[in-house]
Amino acid sequence: MMTRKTFVLNLLACSLAVTCNCFFAGAAPLAVTENYDWRDGKDLALEGRGFPQTTLYSRLPEKWKGVIPAGVWRLSHTSIDINARFVTDSNEVVVRWEVPKGYRPHPQITLNGTQGVDVYKRTADGAWEHCLVGAPNTETGQGELCVPWTPGDECLVYLPMRVMPLSFSIGVKKGSRFTPAKPHRLAKPVVHYGTSIVHGGRASRPGMTFTSIMARRLDVELINLGFPGRGRMELPMADVLAEIDAALYIVDCDWNMSPDLQKENYEPFVRKLKERRPDTPILLCGGCTEKRVPRPQEVFAKGVYDKLKAEDPAKWANLHFLTGVSQLPDDSDCTTDHCHPNDYGFMQMGPVYAQAVRKILGL
Repeated sequence: MMTRKTFVLNLLACSLAVTCNCFFAGAAPLAVTENYDWRDGKDLALEGRGFPQTTLYSRLPEKWKGVIPAGVWRLSHTSIDINARFVTDSNEVVVRWEVPKGYRPHPQITLNGTQGVDVYKRTADGAWEHCLVGAPNTETGQGELCVPWTPGDECLVYLPMRVMPLSFSIGVKKGSRFTPAKPHRLAKPVVHYGTSIVHGGRASRPGMTFTSIMARRLDVELINLGFPGRGRMELPMADVLAEIDAALYIVDCDWNMSPDLQKENYEPFVRKLKERRPDTPILLCGGCTEKRVPRPQEVFAKGVYDKLKAEDPAKWANLHFLTGVSQLPDDSDCTTDHCHPNDYGFMQMGPVYAQAVRKILGL
């Protein structure tokens, strides 16, 4: 478990790196367009899009409008965990993007977190190392991030968490090689359905969500279907998940569900998802908590899990459960409001989820 002391030391190191190396949008002269070869988002092998027929940077296709709850449809128009991976021999990578003007950031989330892009590189040992983060100009909505690059390194660029970009492109020095990254270790993605916590909580930047931390550790594609206040396990959402041919479905909705709503939706949702995708593992999750005892919603969810496992052990052999008790540090500094984790909380949650998924999928 990460201690507060370790977290603070890591945070200070990151802050020094940002001070020395980061080029925030608008803080440096814009790159001269003619010096670079540009790839538009529509020509990139974007990951994190479970449905190819969606609007380029949103998460659900038009066919579900009017079928799923209106709030879910509205919140699907964000690019959380959508990213581009590639390899280049350029000595610089430039990211340009534009977001709608006039967006008001959540008061507990940084501009980097709501509208920024986040860049990582893969090290020689296969791990991912954070490089730079940048936010757009708040008046124009336009952003540019210039990243000094080691030729031949693999690059990972996360799109903004809380908005859907109007445009997105990547530039490398003219004449440089630009190729898609090698495939992930799994051919199929992991689909994570849930709440505002799944949608990024109070992460300071896109790469600090627990879902992105988990995906980097496991080297898997992650489809983020987190919907703030709207992850409620309505039956049509089981059909949405089942439309994606996934390696694993993670269902993580406890924080958005009252006891009455759980009684109405929980078991029917799990049964329908199992019916639609009988061979795909399902991981049910108790909502993360600072306390050392399960929340009432987790007690209910675990009861459904136990009921199904006892009902037909063979049929439900691929049904799994992860308690929320183990997900956060045992103190009150890991969230902003005793619900939504901050970076400190997510730095523990990511490895906890990675360990659970690794065990289920044999990674």
